[in-house]
Amino acid sequence: MFEKVVLPDEKSGFFPSRSPLFEQVKASIIKKIQQGVWHHDDVLPNEIELAKIFNVSQGTIRRALKELVQEGFLVRKQGKGTYVSSYEAEFDAFYSKFVPIKADDPAQKWKTYVRMTDYEEIAPTPRVCHLMGITDTTEVIIHIKRQHYSQLENKDKVDCFDELFLRKRFFPGLTRERFLGQKNSLYAFYQREFDITILHRRDILKATLLNAEQAKFAGVSLPYPAIIQQSQAFDINNNLVELRYLTTITDYCHYEVLR
Repeated sequence: MFEKVVLPDEKSGFFPSRSPLFEQVKASIIKKIQQGVWHHDDVLPNEIELAKIFNVSQGTIRRALKELVQEGFLVRKQGKGTYVSSYEAEFDAFYSKFVPIKADDPAQKWKTYVRMTDYEEIAPTPRVCHLMGITDTTEVIIHIKRQHYSQLENKDKVDCFDELFLRKRFFPGLTRERFLGQKNSLYAFYQREFDITILHRRDILKATLLNAEQAKFAGVSLPYPAIIQQSQAFDINNNLVELRYLTTITDYCHYEVLR
């Protein structure tokens, strides 16, 4: 149904040494974040201090910080300074970035409550290996299924069906009970509990039809149209840590993407 997404090779580092000075500063800041020198929701030194640390001008620091904010590594807080991105601290901004579903009624907000229906540890299927770049077929995958209820119309009917594939080596200690304890933002849970920051995601959307089980929970008759979203989520080190399929019934909602 979907094709594998291959990102550029970054084995040689984020930027070559011949790159402009501000990009070298960006690379150094990113490296410090990756190494845990600056953790999520930590405030960075001010521009004057950073200029001294990296032995560059404030203008170079300002440009590097501006681009890191645009790329999602950092956030600026008015009157407070520049912080390493935190999903919990900046929930609304990251929710808008990673949840492009909006209610058709502009007076309502698309917000769902979620029920987990399955949690298991499995060996990766050939398809999961292909899409997640897994070469070791003995690697453990955490497979989770969830149902989303929007409550826009009928709170007893499912609006979205969610299927997650997580590489367990990035989520040590994750159990069914621990996963059930997470609230609100899944990516905030990853960041808080496992120090996994989802920095970017590749989404592919296609038209689909509900299967018989989905139609039963949604309270509709077959055939019934929906949108399926395949997502490959990458952390700050460019590790593909999550593969996700979200099947959404768009009777009362739509996808909205700003460019």
